[in-house]
Amino acid sequence: MTFRGLLLGLFAVPVVVGGYFLTEAATADGTPPCDGIIEEYGDAERSGPMKPGETCDLYDFTDGRSAGARTYEQQRKAQEEGAADGYRTGGWWLAYGVAGLTVVTVHLGLKRRRA
Repeated sequence: MTFRGLLLGLFAVPVVVGGYFLTEAATADGTPPCDGIIEEYGDAERSGPMKPGETCDLYDFTDGRSAGARTYEQQRKAQEEGAADGYRTGGWWLAYGVAGLTVVTVHLGLKRRRA
């Protein structure tokens, strides 16, 4: 494997990671998920997508403690903020990878042709 091929492979990884973050942010649907427990009628509990008017008890399953509660609107806003972070993070990763691929392709491609 050549040095150029190694660099191209190393800069392809951030492109894939950026694409993953952007795809994840773009495919987040409008229904906010509850990562904790939603108390339903009576003693029934569930996790998953929330409905308007429900409250999600954020629960840390590793140490068994409650981490607070969020209403449907608060959870929806947290999901939107998470998607915005995903777009920002994915954009930076993608830009870094594309810039690296461009530099490697142009810079090492020109040196190779001259020799």
